[in-house]
Amino acid sequence: MKTGLAVFLTFVCLCSYSIAEEVCPLPASVKIGEHPKADVPFNLEALKSKWRNRITAIKASGILPVIDIESSFNPGKMNARDFARQMDDNGAALVAFSPQIGDGEYQKSKTLWSDASRRAMNIDPCRYIPVTTAGIYPAWTENPDEFLTATIKKAGEDRYPLLGEFEFRHYVSPRQDKRGETWRDVTIPLNSPVGVRLFEYAATSGIPFEIHYEVEDALLPPLEEMLSRYPKAKVIWCHLGQVRYAARAKKYGPDYVRKLIETYPNLYFDLAFGDGNSLYKPSGEYHARVWELSTGTVKKEWAALIADHPWRFLAALDLGGDRMDDLPKDIRVLRKFIGDLPSNVQEIVAYKAAWKLLFNEEI
Repeated sequence: MKTGLAVFLTFVCLCSYSIAEEVCPLPASVKIGEHPKADVPFNLEALKSKWRNRITAIKASGILPVIDIESSFNPGKMNARDFARQMDDNGAALVAFSPQIGDGEYQKSKTLWSDASRRAMNIDPCRYIPVTTAGIYPAWTENPDEFLTATIKKAGEDRYPLLGEFEFRHYVSPRQDKRGETWRDVTIPLNSPVGVRLFEYAATSGIPFEIHYEVEDALLPPLEEMLSRYPKAKVIWCHLGQVRYAARAKKYGPDYVRKLIETYPNLYFDLAFGDGNSLYKPSGEYHARVWELSTGTVKKEWAALIADHPWRFLAALDLGGDRMDDLPKDIRVLRKFIGDLPSNVQEIVAYKAAWKLLFNEEI
């Protein structure tokens, strides 16, 4: 016999799925990488109408809609129909999806841009927000100047509302550590010429961009320098409170983040991180520092910070090409975090802050 909670969750999933599918039918096609491209420039006004309807439908089913501001996908491996079902079952209203360029594809032809966002938008315009190509290994890390040139050209021509995550400082991920892969230990100075070009473009275009920037004391002055030099550049620093080596990040915590937020109105944070039991094996540390390990609840200092500045924090899942099936697990962690926040800020963090940042309007 199902427990009361299990019955409730089943009911919630069924309601969300049925209502969401009425508004946004499941895509007929499966493989994004083989689908025709949507026309560009993107008609954001028409797309926003679809997205509003989907958010409204999920909310009407009694579920808090979530906009995932930061995820990426492998165009050749993603099953769009299965993923849409996962989104509907878990109340994920929209995913800001950035396509990845694989190592083999890059090495074969030195590809610096992927049109897979256009294919994704053609296959399922109800569920995806188009994002420029992910700034990850190898295209970005091996050829950052030309990669950024291609990104800037396409972002303007095609009318992308968001620039994909750029990895300026990235440790080996937990999955890569498990596989013995070390190539993703990346360092590109944020205030280097390519970083300056990115900030300048974001400031002049008004398009927000995301950075992966590990928390290290030595990296904080360059970040503050760039935020101060380019106050109109809207920067999303991914993974709030994710500290993988505490000895390298003695300055960072809720007080420091509060200082950043109150000093730099152009800085935002996404909320993609592990649960309280998530261990970063290279350091042996629990790297999601937002949780009270003894209770599994959000630390009161972080909750108070977000309650004071809810429009600066954005729901995120950080899905990737090798973990697309993690959506149910990751959204449970995200909902647990949001559920520990004051009730009057939960909707803002879940979807309203992302909408306002991307489209400069409230929903």
